[in-house]
Amino acid sequence: MTNTELIIVALFTLVCFLLILSLVFTWKKWNKIASGKDLLSVRDAMDQMHQLYREENELMITNIQLLTSKDHSIYLERKNAILDFFTHLNEWVWDGLNISVGDYNHTNYHEITSRLFALRDNYNQTNISFGRLQLLVNDDALIKTGYDSIMDTLRLHHFVENTLKSYQKTLSWEKTLLDKITSRDYDFFKLSPDMKTFYERQSSENEIEKRRILDGYNDRHWELFKPVVEKLNDFRGQTKEIMNEMRLDSSTALANERWSSIRHEHV
Repeated sequence: MTNTELIIVALFTLVCFLLILSLVFTWKKWNKIASGKDLLSVRDAMDQMHQLYREENELMITNIQLLTSKDHSIYLERKNAILDFFTHLNEWVWDGLNISVGDYNHTNYHEITSRLFALRDNYNQTNISFGRLQLLVNDDALIKTGYDSIMDTLRLHHFVENTLKSYQKTLSWEKTLLDKITSRDYDFFKLSPDMKTFYERQSSENEIEKRRILDGYNDRHWELFKPVVEKLNDFRGQTKEIMNEMRLDSSTALANERWSSIRHEHV
């Protein structure tokens, strides 16, 4: 039984006890009537019993409504905490970290900076929502899965962040070389042999580094991305079970409130 149901049973028991006392009181009144005393006391006894029952019934209904409203509010808070965390976690994974580094080149490499800021924002929002989840949801298994999801995603985050920074540096140097070679004020063919050799070597080394980053990225990214998706699926499955349980508890509380209201209407 939930705490709400136990309180309801206790209140109902109290009402029944008071009703029994009222019946005893009425029985005594009937004995007086049988003795020929105070015929009008019948109506008075019944009115007192009915009034007492109404007062106790109203008190019980008020308490049930307060408890039910509180339980429903808690259910909504917990549900929103779970959904908020899962939403931010998915945004971090699918919108922030599902990146193809090859989409960047020397013409748009400056966009990497804003992408890195967005990644950090995804990370911060996920951690903030996880703190709220820890406060509101009392389920150790779900909290552990959420924590493991963050840790796995953070490993992927570090890999993507470091790769983007290295690639941005490479593309920036590539852009510098291209700007020099194609500049009207800079005649590459009139450079000294040593300067030509220097720029050619820098260009070759830069191209090798860029190739190294791109060739190793996809395999490593998938290696880190796969466990992240698995953890997301685990969290989704646990969330469905917990939310179903919370929904049933909330529905039971609302049903009890409705039942009490119906009884109150017919008193």
